[in-house]
Amino acid sequence: MAFGFFKDGDELFNAALEEINRKEYDKASKTLSKALDKKSAKSDLIKVYIAFINVGKDLNNASYYTALSSALASLGDSSFRFGLSEFDKDSLIRECDAMAKCITARAVGDDSSEARGKAELDAATNLMAVVGENTLRINEYYSGNNITGTRMATGLMAEANECLAQSAYWTDPQKAAEYQQQAYNYRRQNGESGDANLARMQQYSKACTCWFCGRQVVGEGLHFYVMSADPSPQQIDKDSKELQHSISEGHDLYVCRACYTGVSRRADAISNDYYNKGMDNLRQSEARLQAQIAALEGQISRLQSQISLMRMNR
Repeated sequence: MAFGFFKDGDELFNAALEEINRKEYDKASKTLSKALDKKSAKSDLIKVYIAFINVGKDLNNASYYTALSSALASLGDSSFRFGLSEFDKDSLIRECDAMAKCITARAVGDDSSEARGKAELDAATNLMAVVGENTLRINEYYSGNNITGTRMATGLMAEANECLAQSAYWTDPQKAAEYQQQAYNYRRQNGESGDANLARMQQYSKACTCWFCGRQVVGEGLHFYVMSADPSPQQIDKDSKELQHSISEGHDLYVCRACYTGVSRRADAISNDYYNKGMDNLRQSEARLQAQIAALEGQISRLQSQISLMRMNR
């Protein structure tokens, strides 16, 4: 067999096909690059193959999908084979563009970003429209999973509503609960339990009356908190007749964020004041001790001098 540098572009391309059939993708990518350097007549297809291999290295890299879409757009044929599978060019372009959009949307902000939630909703709607019930071919080829565009879009819809819920919780907990309800519905459509969404929905929509100021508040864990306390039986009985409770089932107090943070900060200020006073007293005591030590050291020094003189005068 001739060495690689004696082969022309077409021979290198055929060698790469054999490597692809053996799933030696890294090796095939290098062989394809050499075929490009040798000006193979199949250069457009070679670029598609290289891009297809790159996507398989990281199925969550948007730039790889974009590069594959660009390579496919330059391909003259309407379809191509990769290994034992055949792919339709136009449908794969739509899949690549939709997947790149989904991956990019997931990278917007953090999981409490409204912008990310909206970007994910837009990407999921697009994926459902352009792929729908068809299988995501690239994912199927590399992972063996037959995931449809609709299924992936539904999961992304759930994530989007969870982001929107987190972003809305600070200003509108009831709206945040509605977003969690939507996320729960999408999770259930995909066969998931949605228990986490239900728990957050209950948390976001839970209402109480603040024990201190008497205001009604919605949204546990952010807009109101549970504070450890020991209410009397009479107080518990009276509160049980109220529409919105001030005492929890565990007999602790519901306290709104304003009162809770106000009490906490005042307690911190008092604690810091006691700490500062304690430190001042400690420093004063230390200063007195240092003065007493210095006086004792002076006396010891004088006694040592007197003893030395007595010994010299003997």
